[in-house]
Amino acid sequence: MDVNNTTNNSLTDDNTNAGLPIIVQCIFLLLFAVVVILAVTGNSIVIWIVLAHRRMRTPTNYFLINLAYADILNAIFNIPFNGYYMVVQVPWPFGSFMCFWVQAVSHISIAANVLTYVAISLDRYFAIIHPLRTKLTHKQTIMIICSIWILSFLVSSPAILSYSHATSDCKLAKDDSLDRFEWIFFSVTYVCPIIILTITYTRIAVELWGQTAIGEVTKRQRDTVQSKRKVVKMLIAVVLIFGICWFPQQLYFILLSLFPSIPTLSGTPYAYLISYFFAMTNSMYNPFLYCCMNNRFRNGFRSVFRYCPCVEWSPEYSCEGYVSCRSLSEPTALSVVYSSQRRSRATIGLASSSQQSSAKKNEFSFNYNRQHRQN
Repeated sequence: MDVNNTTNNSLTDDNTNAGLPIIVQCIFLLLFAVVVILAVTGNSIVIWIVLAHRRMRTPTNYFLINLAYADILNAIFNIPFNGYYMVVQVPWPFGSFMCFWVQAVSHISIAANVLTYVAISLDRYFAIIHPLRTKLTHKQTIMIICSIWILSFLVSSPAILSYSHATSDCKLAKDDSLDRFEWIFFSVTYVCPIIILTITYTRIAVELWGQTAIGEVTKRQRDTVQSKRKVVKMLIAVVLIFGICWFPQQLYFILLSLFPSIPTLSGTPYAYLISYFFAMTNSMYNPFLYCCMNNRFRNGFRSVFRYCPCVEWSPEYSCEGYVSCRSLSEPTALSVVYSSQRRSRATIGLASSSQQSSAKKNEFSFNYNRQHRQN
């Protein structure tokens, strides 16, 4: 769905409304500013936690990094400009280039966000339902992420081309081709993903919670299942938040397509701004979910905010396998591992040598006593 043009043309129409009251504008602008700050800060911390700690560099966490990048792009380029445009309801004040750039980045980031949800669900599906299959490698994960952004660009290309010819006030002429694109974008970024996510996570839930193991279950097996359940719970919560946040915006789009007279109603600006605000808040929720539902992410957030008086932190809270972000080639990590291995080998060597000396002493004592008795 073209979230920026479907109703912008009606919200800024002088015949439709005389603008929102100043107090309402200030409230919405403040709310959008809070969303931008929380989204950029929280997702930046998520990226740091994964990249700076080698134990966190798993395929699923790389996909979470991709989600964080998409949310940051959306928070920086979509929310401030389009939010101000919709709240103040004046002609587009940022120029033709920013109109094209903002709408292009917002469409691509939204599509990349949704497609990443689908990639995560499929990755978890094959890892849990078909555990004997080869797991994703680092290179395969990067290729999938690149494919997500290429596909997002292709899906958003009609909007990008349309906004390259937009008027100075960032409006598009309404035509049948634009309507078709809006329905295609709506299907690709909401309907189809919701169906795929529902099917995959339902099947995963049945596998993890609906079946009982035959025979005795070891502690390691129970721990593995519990770990998988925690990860799936977090991912399901992320998907639920996505569906709930975007539902009012998508419902507005459907109703507007069925009843074109909706923009003429007096409460339309408020209804649309509220639905748009809820959709944009999806960019800030994921870091909170990671912090609340994953111990390693929670420890990473504690490490970041350890100087705050309300945060309890100790070195044991830090994520394992810390690696400086200044070097992503991992020489530091390898040196740490090798040094620890050398220390372990040295410790084992000392222990074995002490055992050998003790054995020699015992043997010497035994032979001396036996010779003494014979004499």
